[in-house]
Amino acid sequence: MSIVEEVAPSASPVPETGERVLRVNDLVVEFPRPDRSGFRAVNGVDIELRRGETLGIVGESGSGKTMIALSLLGIVPLPGKIIEGTISLRGRRIDNLPPREIRKVRGNDIGIVFQDPMTGLNPVRTVGSQLMESALRHNNLSRREAEERAFKALDDVGIPAARERLKAYPHELSGGLRQRVMIALALINHPSVIVADEPTTALDATIQAQILDLFRLRLARSTMILITHDLGVAAEICDRIAVMYAGRIVETGTIEDVLSNPRHPYTVGLLAAVPKFDVRRPKLVPIPGQPPTADDVVRGCAFSPRCSFATPECEERPLLEDRGGRPVACWHPRGSGV
Repeated sequence: MSIVEEVAPSASPVPETGERVLRVNDLVVEFPRPDRSGFRAVNGVDIELRRGETLGIVGESGSGKTMIALSLLGIVPLPGKIIEGTISLRGRRIDNLPPREIRKVRGNDIGIVFQDPMTGLNPVRTVGSQLMESALRHNNLSRREAEERAFKALDDVGIPAARERLKAYPHELSGGLRQRVMIALALINHPSVIVADEPTTALDATIQAQILDLFRLRLARSTMILITHDLGVAAEICDRIAVMYAGRIVETGTIEDVLSNPRHPYTVGLLAAVPKFDVRRPKLVPIPGQPPTADDVVRGCAFSPRCSFATPECEERPLLEDRGGRPVACWHPRGSGV
């Protein structure tokens, strides 16, 4: 049974083509290295997101997923910086905005749900004060109106006794409630785009299921980027998926196309490593080797040292091009699923 088949009852259909909300074109994020050319954490990424669509970005740790999210918000950690490419939100370029202007975008036009709510929430301030600060900063509201909006945001994400929770500090809430607060904080100003960066990784299985239900029910019609290493989570929530490796997108398409018929050997390897619970004593097939690190100089196809299909042709970097009906960055794309 494939991942797609396991979650088919809850998977949402791909929305009809709508307004283009976000466009990332040839994005390059670089960090300097001593005595070498810079390390490109994101290397030539293109993303297009339309209204009501959810795009999943998947890949191993270090593939560049989170760096894309930080680039959208203008918070790439120093000494890293965007050296090439553009980011446009509803037709307006935002990657070159001065700090004062990008702060107006952050939390208002683009909301983010971080992986660990204990680092995303201020531990010495109440939940209500943090929600109200975001509402007041981006809207012409009185404090009473901001408090009502904060209450409504908590109530919308299913937090019980939402009025009382406004006075609570983050340490007084469970992990699941803290993550719900982070989702409320991302939604409070009704942003054009929501970025969810590994929103279920720090949660146990039961709470993770509750948060996924919340995403399906509350965010079903939102325009969202979901960053995850969990293909099952992506299959439940996303319309399209982009597979990243070493800072590049190596394959993209609809959830059903990519997970049912992976074309890139890396995608094939990821799916082969997913446990299959309908098989007794399933055999996991790990991908050999390790992904490149910041100290490695990558030439040609970054996956070729780990790929059983590599040939001398792979010493030249393949472009993300239509190969058999779907964009794949591989000289030897596979023709069937695992």
